[in-house]
Amino acid sequence: MLPKRGRRLPTWKGALAGRQDYAETIADLLRREHGGSHRAVKQIMSMTDASERTVKHWMAGQHGPDTVFFLRLLTNSPVIRAFVLGLIESAQTAELAHQRAAQLRTFGAPVMQVPQTPRQDWPENGRINDPESVPINDPINEALNERQRWFLARVGAGHFCRADDISADWKVSLKTARRDIAGLCSSGRVRFVGARRNGRYRIIA
Repeated sequence: MLPKRGRRLPTWKGALAGRQDYAETIADLLRREHGGSHRAVKQIMSMTDASERTVKHWMAGQHGPDTVFFLRLLTNSPVIRAFVLGLIESAQTAELAHQRAAQLRTFGAPVMQVPQTPRQDWPENGRINDPESVPINDPINEALNERQRWFLARVGAGHFCRADDISADWKVSLKTARRDIAGLCSSGRVRFVGARRNGRYRIIA
């Protein structure tokens, strides 16, 4: 008999690669949202009803929360929710790309490449947090990326958050961070309130 040939499962990456990767990812997300102080431990205990020792293990990346505690975090934490939605959207995007590639292989349709027109309206040396220095008509996809969800969660929680915070936390360029915020402003999700030097972004209700 010939051996059965089924579909090979994908190799998981990132937080889904293994238990330790999952634990370290959750620890990083919790520290981003709550910091690393003892007060942060108390806040997470209140959110999940977990013991102090358990929460400290999560914060240290020794192990990740099990199903019930993870669902409680998912319910109460905007950062955890944004992370999970990012995983789902990444998987959906990858599946659509796979289907598109399969169609092209089947029907032999040529892949059309749209020429990229260099932008002329982006200030190379503008102020990082100057709301007037970002292009207000910059196109953005309807689906927010993970950085934008994180930014909305921080601003919605009352934190002082700007482009350099996105750049530092997500290890992206300041230009990318400015584009993220410009997209949120142009789509009517946030607005800059106050003076350029000490103003802040706020959620538009």
